[in-house]
Amino acid sequence: MKITFILPGLSRFPVGGYKVVYQYANFLAEKGNEVSIVHIEQVPNGHVTMRVHLKNLAIKLGFMGSKSVSWFHFDNRVKLIFNSNFSEDNIPTGDVVIATAWYLAYFVNDLSKSRGRKYYFIQHYEIQDGYKNKVDQSWRLPLKKIVIASWLQDVGRNLGVETTLVKNFVNHKEFFPTSSLERPAAISMLIHDQSWKGSSEGLTALKRISKKYPQVKILLFGVPDRPNNLPNNFEYIQNASTSQLCKQIYGQSTIFLFPSHTEGWGLTATEAMACGNALVSTDNGGVLDFGIEKRNAVIVPVSDTDAMVKGLEYLLDNPVEMRRYQVQSIKIAEDLTIVNSGNKLLSILEGD
Repeated sequence: MKITFILPGLSRFPVGGYKVVYQYANFLAEKGNEVSIVHIEQVPNGHVTMRVHLKNLAIKLGFMGSKSVSWFHFDNRVKLIFNSNFSEDNIPTGDVVIATAWYLAYFVNDLSKSRGRKYYFIQHYEIQDGYKNKVDQSWRLPLKKIVIASWLQDVGRNLGVETTLVKNFVNHKEFFPTSSLERPAAISMLIHDQSWKGSSEGLTALKRISKKYPQVKILLFGVPDRPNNLPNNFEYIQNASTSQLCKQIYGQSTIFLFPSHTEGWGLTATEAMACGNALVSTDNGGVLDFGIEKRNAVIVPVSDTDAMVKGLEYLLDNPVEMRRYQVQSIKIAEDLTIVNSGNKLLSILEGD
């Protein structure tokens, strides 16, 4: 098959939603399909920022290519295309075309049949930026909807929309236990500049934990510069590589704090699980497919720093229970594979 994914522009830094699409593209190419990924730099509200303007200029001058995504290794058979606007002429003809964001769903819906059967790969309920009505209507477009998490299926049901669930996965070649689960207790967390990721509340909880348990390492990572308000004893790795995440962060921590307000899935959480971390997580939607209360996770209300602290204290004060959670995290993550998810996605795209 000729398969085209359409993404909302290029990200020069790791983004979970992009990483999932890229990994699926590699998987489908390995299965003998012709796969293209089109990055469209236009924005939904039509307002062109300087960053988008410069990207558009780079595209026109031919400076943007596969090397622009240095954080991911593509199969040589995957074709990357970069466009500055919505034009059907820039979309390859093929058998399948897949939108990956709400405003791209409208674009794909208007494409001619020559571009392929139309799908909408939904990784979140994208209402954070205030476009709820347009997002809801995008779900009702006549595209076949594929969602990555059970809670998104529930959103579809509430909107009167049929969806097919293909759960996300962990790349077990990249994320696996690198040290004994008997390692000293430590807590890891993602730092993100979007407020809905909950980093502020998470840091508040971690500062309280650090005062009570000064021997417990706090291991943080993210794209932004090191936050100014971080205590000196909090470790922070900016733009951590996959190897650093596996060995120096997840591989050295025993608990992953997942404080997001809302998550489509939560790749960092499942990656941490695969490396042997128990979870303390907010009830953010995505976590419910892999974070199981009293098995591998403590689930707390969104934005409730007191509950986060209590959850962390429970695991730190009960090391035997924490080890049990760690073991269960690994077992749950083992079932989340690219082979299982990729084969299911492929069968859907083939029309089964």
